[in-house]
Amino acid sequence: MAELDARRDEIVAECLRDAQDLHAGDREGADVLLQLAQMLGRREQAGHGQLIRALAQADRVKAARGGVKAWAATHLDVSDGRARSIAECARRIGAIPQLAEPLASGRIGADTVRVLSRTAKAVAGTGVDTAAALTATLVTAEAEGVTAAAKQIRALEHTLDPDTSKDVIARQRARSFYRVVELEDGLCRFEVLLDAVRATTLRSAIDAQTADWIRQAQYDHASPLPEDVRSTEQINAHALTRIAEVFLNAPAPVRTATFSPPMLFSVPAGSPNPLAETVYGTPVPVGAVPDPEPHLLELDEDGDPVRLDGTAIDTDPHARLASSAQRVALAFRDRHCTHAGCTRPPTFALHAHHTL
Repeated sequence: MAELDARRDEIVAECLRDAQDLHAGDREGADVLLQLAQMLGRREQAGHGQLIRALAQADRVKAARGGVKAWAATHLDVSDGRARSIAECARRIGAIPQLAEPLASGRIGADTVRVLSRTAKAVAGTGVDTAAALTATLVTAEAEGVTAAAKQIRALEHTLDPDTSKDVIARQRARSFYRVVELEDGLCRFEVLLDAVRATTLRSAIDAQTADWIRQAQYDHASPLPEDVRSTEQINAHALTRIAEVFLNAPAPVRTATFSPPMLFSVPAGSPNPLAETVYGTPVPVGAVPDPEPHLLELDEDGDPVRLDGTAIDTDPHARLASSAQRVALAFRDRHCTHAGCTRPPTFALHAHHTL
């Protein structure tokens, strides 16, 4: 078997060397190259299916010390999570006779294998015929794709156990997160993981704004977007920013956020070529700041803010709560929370302590 694989690899390597001489207009050569890719893909999928079948038998006879999951994590180039998935697929569907041919055929890939395993798990102990459920999933996957098959199994899970969907959403919410990664060149990468319900809310808002801009450009011949926003991904990013602008410009009762948004950009007065500084400390060109509403913050000789738009900031020393002008001044002066080691920005609705 190893000798046969080595010969096959030599043939593939030779084909790839020949492919390096192809040029863009060689349609016949391109078709051959795609046929090679299809063959390799089918071979990989068949190999995965046969791996599942082999590990099913290995699990049956207890061939691997510590189980097939530990064996896969040790002997295959996969993560622990992937090894766990492979082992579960092997235990649930690897020894089912009706799946022997599809698994070895190369027609189905790892994603469909996982959906089949999920089907077997859903019907286990329910009285539903396992072979029939697996056949239905396989037919859907081959006819409509693995996404449709996954949707079908979710419906089956909910039918068999209506509480399953609630549990899934609860687990998804527990895993959700939002974080910002600041890159060295000033770019920010936003990483968000949301459950299906909240993801639908966010995605639909972005889609609605994106679709409106595209319709304006196509049917009204308008130019609602900046010139440097062209691709769909760029439009989506611009739409996400627009949604944030709508929130920040809305009245506090509409936002249901009692804190007023601080000024997001500041510019040193009198500079010949000024850079604005964001509330997060990043320098950006003044011309890039969208529709700025100018305010003048005056400093005393020690550099502390004393007047905003010509009005003294400290007008009522007996006031219990900080005024909007004082919060702007604190945001400019401190830039973040003043507690030792804390770098939360003023956008985090920090408390304005009376000792400050």
